[in-house]
Amino acid sequence: MKFFVAMCLAFFAGSGCTGSIHSGSGTPSGDDEGGGTSGGNNGGRDGNDGTDPVINPEQVLGSKACQDINPGTAPVRRLSNAEYRNTVTDLLGMAAQVKTATADFTPENESLGFRNNAEFLPVSSLAAQQFTTAADKLSAAAAADANFVKCANPTDKTGCAKEFIQSFGTRAYRRPLATDEVSRFTTLFNTAMTKYDFTTGVEWVVNAMLQSPHFLFRYETGKALSGKSYAAVDHYEMASRLSYLLWQSMPDATLFDAAKQGKLGTADEVLTQAKRMIADNKAERSLEFFRQWLDTDQLDRFSRDANVFKDLPANLATLFDGEVDAFTRDLMTSGKGTFADLMSAPYTYVNADLAKHYGLSGNFGPSFVRTNSPTASGVLTQAGFLAVHDKPTRTSIVLRGVKVRTDVMCELIPAPPANVPLTLDKLSPGLTQNERLAMHRTD
Repeated sequence: MKFFVAMCLAFFAGSGCTGSIHSGSGTPSGDDEGGGTSGGNNGGRDGNDGTDPVINPEQVLGSKACQDINPGTAPVRRLSNAEYRNTVTDLLGMAAQVKTATADFTPENESLGFRNNAEFLPVSSLAAQQFTTAADKLSAAAAADANFVKCANPTDKTGCAKEFIQSFGTRAYRRPLATDEVSRFTTLFNTAMTKYDFTTGVEWVVNAMLQSPHFLFRYETGKALSGKSYAAVDHYEMASRLSYLLWQSMPDATLFDAAKQGKLGTADEVLTQAKRMIADNKAERSLEFFRQWLDTDQLDRFSRDANVFKDLPANLATLFDGEVDAFTRDLMTSGKGTFADLMSAPYTYVNADLAKHYGLSGNFGPSFVRTNSPTASGVLTQAGFLAVHDKPTRTSIVLRGVKVRTDVMCELIPAPPANVPLTLDKLSPGLTQNERLAMHRTD
């Protein structure tokens, strides 16, 4: 929990951050030879000496801004592609079919490195068609599974249909269905069953629910509070907040039961569920935060010029990815991780293959284990982060610097002034990066 608190404080301290959208490629433009320079913006720093103010976390927590309740807006949130896949997998229990049905989903736009910003997740005509196609495939596969619908009395088709609509609908909509919703889906089911059969009724209902805004979007209406300008989320909305924060998916049966019993209304009740959920294997999905933030989800595009970098292991990208995942997983689950560890830990995680590549001595096996390293100083010094912000033939000062300034320091880098020449002569390929950087500073 210390790690989560520290992360929150870091974001509160940088609450002035604003973002811009770029395509899903995730690779900033610019080149070491003259690109990516900054104009006269001081990047939000205080003081004329160019130094950052020292922020005391206790002062932040004790400030009026943290004491006053100001929840901000509650935007309507479309499920991201990852959330959609996870949700449908947990809802239907068909991981392989879900992977196939969503394989061609269009990548989302990014904002500050992330693909789940509510403001930038519209439903375009293409996305709508892809959701429709996926619903067609998945509803047919679900209905064809003889074990998909379980009723107290399978011979009572009408009663079974109503039972299915209410139970499946609660899970799909992440709240109990309203009376009119039950009525509409019952009519739809009966139409299909009369014209075709019970299985078709199941398929039609599942298809309709998977295309409903109540499934594709997360929105909160809350409960009005007397004399307040804001509302409190209800128990089902809190269940969804927890599940999509920690699991990137819908609530499980335990969370639904807690919501039904009204046991998600206090800090202790929420904390109890959060601790349980972090211990669940589905919490592994929260590592996607780090993958998107650090761009290590782009390691599948990792490429190095074999003429420059000779004899690299064929699985190097996989090893780099495993290192970052093991490091961040430990911070999230050990109970001892801190923000300071994230940014400056003198250790990393390696297995035998990666240790050999790094030239580290010791007894290592196939699993990633913690080890001290003379070059380690937090996640920003790990090869997975560095490699995706490099060029195929060399490292890139500018690409790394742009990433740190935009997605770590929350600064927007303006375009260079109009009188800055952008067609600089190519630097000698024999220069080191330190020499290149010196030329950037002086020329």
